Amino acid sequence: MEFRFAYIAGDTPVHRCDARVKIAVLLLYSIAVLLPLPWWAVLAMSAVPWVVAVLARIPARALLAPLVPVLVLAAFAAVFSAFYNPGPAGVLNGAVVALRMVALVVASFIMCMTADATDLLRAFAFFMEPLRRLGAPVDDIAFTLALALRFIPLIAGQFREVRLAQRARGAEGRGLGPYRRVQVWGAAFAAVFVGLFRQADATATAMDARCYGAAGRRTALAPMAPDVREAEDSVF
Repeated sequence: MEFRFAYIAGDTPVHRCDARVKIAVLLLYSIAVLLPLPWWAVLAMSAVPWVVAVLARIPARALLAPLVPVLVLAAFAAVFSAFYNPGPAGVLNGAVVALRMVALVVASFIMCMTADATDLLRAFAFFMEPLRRLGAPVDDIAFTLALALRFIPLIAGQFREVRLAQRARGAEGRGLGPYRRVQVWGAAFAAVFVGLFRQADATATAMDARCYGAAGRRTALAPMAPDVREAEDSVF
C-alpha cells in the first residue's frame, strides 16, 4: 500500500473531537513537553501521543513512514548532546531532547491525521477572530497556516514518488560513485521543487477562484458549533 500523509477518516473519539480542542490541546501539550521536567516525566509525556494514536486507530505505517527523517534528526541531536557533554548526564540530556522532538512531531501528525483540512482552517480562523477587528486578513492567514501543516508531509510524499520513479527507470544511484550519487539526488530534489511550484500555482488558482483576499467576511455552509452540546445535536 502506497503511503500518503493525509486525513485518515474514522469514527473514534479522537476524530469526533472538535478541531479547536485539538489545536488547544496540542499547544498546551507542546508547552508542557518543553518545560524543564525530569527525564521520567518527559518519558511519560512522550508516550501520550502514541496512546492517542492507538485510540484513533491510526495505522502504524501511516504514522511511522513520515517519522523517519525526524528520528534521524533526533538521533543526531542525541549524539551531539552526548558528544558535547561527555558522561551519563550528556547521554541523558540527549535522550530527553530526542524524546521531546519525536513527541511534538507525532502529536502534530496525529492532529493532521484526525482533523480534516477544512476543520483545521476554520479552527484557525476561529482563534484569530479578534484580529479581524484590526483589519487582519484572518481567512487568508488561516488558510496559510492550514497549508503549512501539510507542507512538510507534502514534500516527503513528492520526494518518495520521485525516488520511486527513479528506481523504476534504473536511476536510483546504487553502485555509483559519490559524484554520480550527488547528481542523482540533485535531480530528485529538482523534480520535487518543480512539483511544489506546480502545486503552489494550482493552489493560487484555487484561492483566486474562491475569492480569497476579497473584502468581507467569509461564510460557511456548516458553521462550527460554539459548544459541545450543539455539536452533538448537529451530528444526530
